[in-house]
Amino acid sequence: MYDDVESDFWKEILVHMLHKNMVRTNAKGLPMEQCKEVFEDFERRHPEVKANINYSSSYVTWELFISDTVKLRLYIQNQIKGSFMQGSGSDFVKIADAKFPNNPFPEIEECLQNRQKYLQELSAKKTRYLHKEKVNLLLGEFIKAHLIKKFNNDKAAIWSLEQKNDSFILHLQKDKEVKDLELSCDNYKKIIFEL
Repeated sequence: MYDDVESDFWKEILVHMLHKNMVRTNAKGLPMEQCKEVFEDFERRHPEVKANINYSSSYVTWELFISDTVKLRLYIQNQIKGSFMQGSGSDFVKIADAKFPNNPFPEIEECLQNRQKYLQELSAKKTRYLHKEKVNLLLGEFIKAHLIKKFNNDKAAIWSLEQKNDSFILHLQKDKEVKDLELSCDNYKKIIFEL
């Protein structure tokens, strides 16, 4: 789940890049024969960025890391396919891809200019996610403690708890009656007390 926060974040960035690429005025494609010139021009303007380039007779790939775990990969043949690849162990897994109708380097340069801002946003999202997970874990433990106290001496009650986003579903079977109740931080004490 934690990795999903990062992959979802970069998917949004790629969608944004694609949209800008599609609406850019006076934009042109990037044929394979122009790749070397475009790559060299990019390297001259950004000497601190080291891309991994692979030329083949039928395609070209261009890759660079945009974070510690995510890299951007361009696959250029008769079209331009951009992908974000996320490190998974010793391998990389594609988390998003898009077909760019135009040369994507203006959008790539903008992404690199905003990289620090993106990394800060991502860090904040991860922190919020971890905080939310801890709150949900504690909420689940409080609910369980109240349910154990409530049904400790009631052998006829059978219950289980299932997490659903930021709340929990209490599946309760008691006196041949089955109930599914949604418990949240705001209502769990009242609902359990009234059972």
